Amino acid sequence: MKRSGRFALIVAFSIAGSIRAFAQTPPPGPPFDPAKHPNPIVTFVETKDFKPIALDQVKKESGIDLLGISKDEGERQSLQIADGRFVKNMSILGFRTDVTFYAAVLQKFKLTSGADFVMYSFRFPKVALPPEFTRIVLNEAAVERKKKPSEMRFGGAKPEILEIRGARGLLFETDDKTTVYWQEQGVGHTITSSIPRKDLFQIIDDLL
Repeated sequence: MKRSGRFALIVAFSIAGSIRAFAQTPPPGPPFDPAKHPNPIVTFVETKDFKPIALDQVKKESGIDLLGISKDEGERQSLQIADGRFVKNMSILGFRTDVTFYAAVLQKFKLTSGADFVMYSFRFPKVALPPEFTRIVLNEAAVERKKKPSEMRFGGAKPEILEIRGARGLLFETDDKTTVYWQEQGVGHTITSSIPRKDLFQIIDDLL
């Protein structure tokens, strides 16, 4: 018993260190596969799962009050949604737990500069674990290193940590595109665009 207790304490301190180094807790989901998933954060649905939805139905179907950009910065080109789902006995770091994934909403904007500005929004999934333990497990899963990128939560991508709209968030860069992730009032958001970082952060700060 003493040996088990000591091991648990060591693991707890190790995980706590990962949390301090991390920022926003990523949602659970399969390892990122760019051929299937929208981005390293949104892997609990696939790109093919999204379907058009009317603006007046978004709140009813997703429970989300959408953020958007001003008309001076651009306009929405399309609005889509992917249904949520319940996953029983999902494995996260070897732990087995039920997970309720809520609907994810996709907004595609065309900026006045002509560049694309893509936004995914979703309510944070419900995990059948105590809240603090859930954060520990999800953060540790995100930084876990394995031999194959296809087995890692972010597919081998290493995000930067930075401040977004007054909270810590994550930033991923792939090819010429930047993706950022943060949580705001219980809702997770990702933005992907090819515009310079300075311009990207300015538009994110100005989201309505």
